[in-house]
Amino acid sequence: MTDMPEREEKLPAAGNAADESETDTDADTGADERLDEISDPPAPLSVLRNRGQVAGSVGQMIQYNYWAQRYRESLELPAEDVQRVMDTFVERDFRRVGIKEPMTSSAAASLLNQQRCLLLVTSADSGGETAAVALLGRTGRQIRKLPVDDDEKRLLPVGELDWPEADEPAAFLVMVPPGAERHGRLPEQLAAYRSEIDRRDARLVMLVEWYTWRAIEGLPGFAAVEVERPNPIALLKELFRDQHERWDVERLLGDQQIIDVLHEASPGQVVRFSWRALAAAEEILALNVADPVPAIVEMAVRAYQNWDKELADWFELHTDVRARLFLISLAFLDGQEAGEVLHYAERLGEELKISGELQGGISGPGIRQLAKAVHARVDDHWRIRFTRAAFGASVLRFVHGDQSAEFVRQMWKWAAALPLHKGAPHQPIANQVAKSMYAIHLSIPRPDIPELRILVHSWWRYVSLRPLVSELITDLALSPEAGPLIRRRLLRWTDASRDSWVLSAVAVVCAGPFADAYPRAAFTRLNRLAIRGIVDDDVVAAAASLWDRPMHRRAVLKQVVEWANEDTPRRVVGLRALASITVTVSGIRAVFEELAADDALRAELVQMFGEIFAPPDGPDQEIRQALKRWLDLAAERQDYRNLMAHLLIHGGRTPGRHGISARYVTMNQLLYEWRPTLHDDEDPRARDFRSWLAEELFNANPLTGPHRPEPRAAA
Repeated sequence: MTDMPEREEKLPAAGNAADESETDTDADTGADERLDEISDPPAPLSVLRNRGQVAGSVGQMIQYNYWAQRYRESLELPAEDVQRVMDTFVERDFRRVGIKEPMTSSAAASLLNQQRCLLLVTSADSGGETAAVALLGRTGRQIRKLPVDDDEKRLLPVGELDWPEADEPAAFLVMVPPGAERHGRLPEQLAAYRSEIDRRDARLVMLVEWYTWRAIEGLPGFAAVEVERPNPIALLKELFRDQHERWDVERLLGDQQIIDVLHEASPGQVVRFSWRALAAAEEILALNVADPVPAIVEMAVRAYQNWDKELADWFELHTDVRARLFLISLAFLDGQEAGEVLHYAERLGEELKISGELQGGISGPGIRQLAKAVHARVDDHWRIRFTRAAFGASVLRFVHGDQSAEFVRQMWKWAAALPLHKGAPHQPIANQVAKSMYAIHLSIPRPDIPELRILVHSWWRYVSLRPLVSELITDLALSPEAGPLIRRRLLRWTDASRDSWVLSAVAVVCAGPFADAYPRAAFTRLNRLAIRGIVDDDVVAAAASLWDRPMHRRAVLKQVVEWANEDTPRRVVGLRALASITVTVSGIRAVFEELAADDALRAELVQMFGEIFAPPDGPDQEIRQALKRWLDLAAERQDYRNLMAHLLIHGGRTPGRHGISARYVTMNQLLYEWRPTLHDDEDPRARDFRSWLAEELFNANPLTGPHRPEPRAAA
């Protein structure tokens, strides 16, 4: 592969330089590392809607669970989206466990209202979450999804959850992690949840898989209801609801091929088929054929089956290296200019060291013939596209299964470099490569696929590609197919990777929608990044980003104070993060309100004050400036004044290596830096507050005044 050309947009690596010895981060790192922002925003991954039924889409690929994308601002499910699920809900059978007679969803919702707590027993990929939301929606209450410990596969203790106000009518959804029964305490935890729900007069649906239910069968206080999969054809009809005016959907739904292919299909499989069928419809309708339905059916079925037979036959028939490389290149670059696709195919040949077999140019008619050979067509603008629905994704899936691991690795190194050959990163090509990466992880979610880190390492240094990379990782981490694998991989990277680009990406991902869906997992990964000290700037920025979202505020403050109290590299990160979240007046006020309401947190901050005011220098410059901002705000209100006095006086008395008097001296130094003179234009409240605090410290100092267990009230 030719060296990656120099870029004006590269960022310098955060923290230590990446260690190039890691097995799947071989991209060139010797290029120019100057920063030059690119003005054009990245083309986003398009998220197609599916009316609340199980999945969404990136292009034509299955997207992560529909509700996961709704957790971007809150774990509350918006009322309009709950209503959409209820309006489009495909009826299915519910049964009390052990009872043969089915009940409707309305009857199951009535049972939920009577019993308050419902265990909804289901199998994997059965549409259980959609069913749970539909039942909870019938309660008329605001629905919240309670987080779980995804890494440990267990429920969180009731006391660790951020419950709403007790008088707020609420309904809750809990996805019990598969394997939670192995912890042994699941029955006791479920009983604790039941007690909390009874105390609040709330409603709770806990979604459990069958083998988890069998381990806790007979739990008192819960009504156990099993839910069947929806009828595949009925679900497909709902997904095609807006297609009826374009073509004869009813005829497709009644076709025996469709009925046979979707027999006993899971909701996720039905959604996947729907996207294949919609793509097939677009291809066929564009041809203006008199009777498009048979052709749509035929193409949709083959696309749903990943064109496996057709691709096996094609590779057996076409042994020409140029045709094979052109097919793979087009799988990544579908819709690009035909000459460019051929050019990049030749580059792939160079990467694989088979470029000698590609000697000699190729003319326009030759490209058209090559396009025909790979089931593509060239339009009037010389852009080339496959004529088969979802064919590019199927090609990559086939290549992954048919070629050696080294071939696949070299292919993804080549793919990662595709957007980087022409100065600033080419956003449309980057978007296509990202979609391909997404598709292959969803279709082959196995632990030995290393390509994601190759792409992250190659792209993260480019500012304009960072949003795309972050969104790609997030979407994979939230997807039902690849999510568990990617979440484990992120955890492994935080522990073992020495690549600062990769670690920086993890920090950014943990500050985004991933934290909304898996807050505990996000903080676990940030916690481990903080101890390593490689990407401290990114961890601090992640904490500040999470702080800006009220749902994470308390957890962020507790975490950064905990870091600041450790005798580890996390202390520096914690202090910097605390300074970062209190840059604005609103941020400081939020910290003060949290401290006033939480005795334990206030005690931890007192401990932190005892450490940072160690003589002779006291706090470093960043936290020093933050504390001056705290003093500015505290001067405005009586309760804030007393809070600051409490932190300073009790912080000075904490046990430690340094004496009380020495700490109070460094505190006084900070006070007189904050208000060093008595000018006429000085804020009189701040001046009086400074004088009062200085007097309180003088009186609290065992060497200069009487002992006062609490500060006096400010005048």
